[in-house]
Amino acid sequence: RLDLGSMCMRLSRRVVNPHLHARHARRRCALAIAQPTAETHAHLVRPGEVTPGIAGAEYAARRAAMASRLPRGSVALFAPAPLAYMSHDVPYPFQQAPDLHYLCGFAEPSCLLACVKRGGGDGGRSSGSGVDAPDDAEWLLFVEPSDPAQALWDGPRAGIDGARRHILPDGEVLKIGAAPTALLRILDAMDASRGDTAIRPGLLFDVDRNPQLTAALRPVLEWCKERQLRVTRAAAHVQPLRLLKSDAEAALMARAADATAEAFLETMAASSAAAARGGATEALLAARFEYETRLRGCGRLAYPCVVASGVRACTLHYMHNNALLSPGDLLLMDAGGSFGGYSADITRTWPLSGTFTPEQRDVYSAVLSVNEACIAAAKGDGGTSIASLHHLSLRLTHEALV
Repeated sequence: RLDLGSMCMRLSRRVVNPHLHARHARRRCALAIAQPTAETHAHLVRPGEVTPGIAGAEYAARRAAMASRLPRGSVALFAPAPLAYMSHDVPYPFQQAPDLHYLCGFAEPSCLLACVKRGGGDGGRSSGSGVDAPDDAEWLLFVEPSDPAQALWDGPRAGIDGARRHILPDGEVLKIGAAPTALLRILDAMDASRGDTAIRPGLLFDVDRNPQLTAALRPVLEWCKERQLRVTRAAAHVQPLRLLKSDAEAALMARAADATAEAFLETMAASSAAAARGGATEALLAARFEYETRLRGCGRLAYPCVVASGVRACTLHYMHNNALLSPGDLLLMDAGGSFGGYSADITRTWPLSGTFTPEQRDVYSAVLSVNEACIAAAKGDGGTSIASLHHLSLRLTHEALV
């Protein structure tokens, strides 16, 4: 609500300081979407990056590598994570499905990423250079259109223009409501043009990823069922790509690990005083840890903190964090920060009094020796499996404690 004085003040600022008004106008020209971009969040995303630390060129290379793994004549669909609600209109914080995020970096919940890998009998698709490329892959991103009324409540969506500009400049962006019709048209065209070749259209889609989206794509699934075409999992083709990390990914993982390690040290330093003061619960240390990770740039926790004092440390995934801290107890904390979508995971145990008792030190030293032996084995020949490390840890723990 503005009175006459406020309106005059605003008008005078525009007249007296035109440079300020021009700067505001340029800022408005930046296309704000539902996630940070180099235009709107220069402190988080650098020019050329789609998400913090990962350039658009790297996302394009990931999509090309993904397409090369798909069989000819197939359509692969990558669904977002479903929204979950605490109550009627209170959502839990949204976290994008890792596979979809890996391939394009889009952070909104209402979307669908598709890769169309055409076969050799459909006449090809122009590559843009005038040369038909029969096996070229086409990428499509289906998104919710921009909605000014919705933006008043939840902030701006990328919409078609924002998604094309920031997320998928080398593909096609369409409305999410058009997905069933568009995919059926693609499958029909691939089926009709295969001629005498043995290539039949195939669909790769994790039907259990997002039940609401799966229901919306029922016409596509029925199309496959009528033609006795199997629907196979798309995730199986993404996982091998995610296994090997790029330099940019390793740098983000290091940032997450450094922030987590420093947050552990700060939480350890605060824990003895909290326990001695009395009345403090494990939740206080969980909150301190999260604060310290966010202070160092992490956008969220990697997973809910396990802060388990005393006997509660024997519960593997104890997350109540509501017991009182007692100076005589050991405290186990299993926690990690996430930086740019890459997570750290550290577990440490320490005495809330600040000093181990002789019995506590014996047990701690035994576990530490097993930990160091497993790390050495993992670094040994580069061929050690998780299963073999697990069995090694069981054997060494038994030898150390029995």
